[in-house]
Amino acid sequence: MAMPTTATSANETAQLIKEQPHNIYHAVKNKTLLAVTNQLVARTGMTFKINTAVENDVINQKLAADDWQTALAQLLQGYNYTTISNQGIIKTVMITGRNGSGHDNATTPTTETGLIIVAPENSNKLPDRYKNFNAGSVLNVNLPMEELAGIPVGENITLDLPIGQYKVRHDDLIDHGDGTSTWIGFLDDEGKGYRVYLSQGYTGVMGNIYTPDGAYNIETVNGQTVIVDLKRSGLQSSGYENDDIKPSASALMSAGIKTADDLIDDLKAAADAAHTKAKALAAQAKSLHAKYLKAVTIKKNTQDQVNHFNSVVTSAKTNLATFQAQLKKSSTNTFLSYYISSLTSSLKNATSSLAKAVSDNNVAKKKVAALYAAYNNKLAEAKAAEANAKTAEATYAAQMAKTKTSTTTATKPSSDSVVDLMVLYTTKNQTANYAKDRIKYLVDVSNQAFKDSGINMSLRLVHTRHTNYAEDNDNSEALDDLANNQGVFAGIAALRNQYGADLVMLFRPLYAKTSGGCGTAYVGFAEGGTGISDLAYGTIGDGYSKNIPSEYYCESSTFTHEIGHSLGNVHDREYSDFAGKFSYSYAWGIEDKFGTIMSYHGPSIMLFSTPKLSTQCAGTPCGFAAGNAKSSDQATTINYTAPIVAKYKPTTISVPVIQ
Repeated sequence: MAMPTTATSANETAQLIKEQPHNIYHAVKNKTLLAVTNQLVARTGMTFKINTAVENDVINQKLAADDWQTALAQLLQGYNYTTISNQGIIKTVMITGRNGSGHDNATTPTTETGLIIVAPENSNKLPDRYKNFNAGSVLNVNLPMEELAGIPVGENITLDLPIGQYKVRHDDLIDHGDGTSTWIGFLDDEGKGYRVYLSQGYTGVMGNIYTPDGAYNIETVNGQTVIVDLKRSGLQSSGYENDDIKPSASALMSAGIKTADDLIDDLKAAADAAHTKAKALAAQAKSLHAKYLKAVTIKKNTQDQVNHFNSVVTSAKTNLATFQAQLKKSSTNTFLSYYISSLTSSLKNATSSLAKAVSDNNVAKKKVAALYAAYNNKLAEAKAAEANAKTAEATYAAQMAKTKTSTTTATKPSSDSVVDLMVLYTTKNQTANYAKDRIKYLVDVSNQAFKDSGINMSLRLVHTRHTNYAEDNDNSEALDDLANNQGVFAGIAALRNQYGADLVMLFRPLYAKTSGGCGTAYVGFAEGGTGISDLAYGTIGDGYSKNIPSEYYCESSTFTHEIGHSLGNVHDREYSDFAGKFSYSYAWGIEDKFGTIMSYHGPSIMLFSTPKLSTQCAGTPCGFAAGNAKSSDQATTINYTAPIVAKYKPTTISVPVIQ
């Protein structure tokens, strides 16, 4: 049940994280002891045995602890109780009466007469999707969506959830104009950093609730709505390793952008390599020329042999004819007969030698022709390589002469920017209706994150459509195909122009075994460069892995995270191989305290790093300004880059086309 209350005046400077993260957190508001233990049984698998005299006691208590022994002590202050454990895990809690010290009491009865037993049940069947999740990590939930829709912005409502009762401040409602909407609020007692996002769509309710003990998914499967405790599910985050791709030097040069030091190094290396190649080809051409000259000599020698034996054959034929004519006149002349026989033998030998000389000469001619052609081809290659080397050297020299654009601070004033977004989705292991609901929801979540971070931009979903592209190949391969208009994606560039999409994303279910992580995107403005419209693409892996369903998942923040890369941001400084737009375009987080959207640290908070929230992140800054060794100000980065990205493509439509 949800109970609306009038909120106190909004205090935008209040701490985003009033309640520090805890391993266990469960807020109890106006619940009977019996009702509370029913919730804890479902979450923990413990069995509670309660004295009927105290079952209806009303509890208002906050459980915030690192272990259940401590949490139970907080819950049962003023009660006599004892716990029974097995291998360090609490199995049974016996509550015998009130007014005790809160510790095990010697008066605990030895019989269980008069005790109500609250034990785990298996009657609440869950969808098969969750059969491999840890017990207690998936619970049925009934959300009062109609009641929530009627709560005015700025007022509070108490949500009664299986994970506790929370006073939620309503601060936005996005109506998509097609019967779907997203309700947004935050845990008022715990801090604005603990967000509540609930979206009502064609496929049911989906959303996220962030509490001091972790992130929870709200999901609807076959009409059944559940709340999923990601931390206790037994699944692991597929993560963001290698999801940020730095544009290559050739891509940067083709876009005519101003480059950083590493590009200068690449250009010098390219010039050196071009010179080396030109020298190698020139040496090969010289070698072929030497072989050609040798072959010409052999050809001349064989031609001389042909000429010699041709002369011998001609002379022998003439002499033979002369003596044969004389023999006709003097047929008894034995000397002539002998001489004719000798001449005939000599002619035969000369003819054979001539034939061999002709054959050798033909071979020599072919070799000369082949070597001449090879030499000319190699010479042409060498000349072309030398020309390329000169061009590469000139390009390197020209780049060295340019004044580098400063990558220290943003000087361009920020302005409200609308970045138009096109998203393509697959339907092998997700329905089109689910994909469209999900995409609209994630855009809403992203826009709230921009707003909460002090960023003057918003995403506008201009177009969605189905694609037959593979769902399970590597993200980097998919990104390459998408950005290069290849294969199934042929025509996407034209479609992007048609809808005026500044950014384009591919939305697919997660396939942890083959996709390589939760997503991939080109880092816009990498190393202080200029944004490149032709590389404003990314891929998203969403939800639970389809090919390893019991092991990995991607958080809802993945969508916002990958778009953050397109806007010039990178991960935490210690996890980044290269810089974003500025020297401070890094994420910020403190392990086990918080991690901003682009951070590897957790628990995750839906904010981009910013020093302007100086004490709101676990009592510490949410980022550090330029000049600090920990500089991390992605809000300022996006306020600079968003107006540029928003102009990648001219606006072409006023009403989004969702199909």
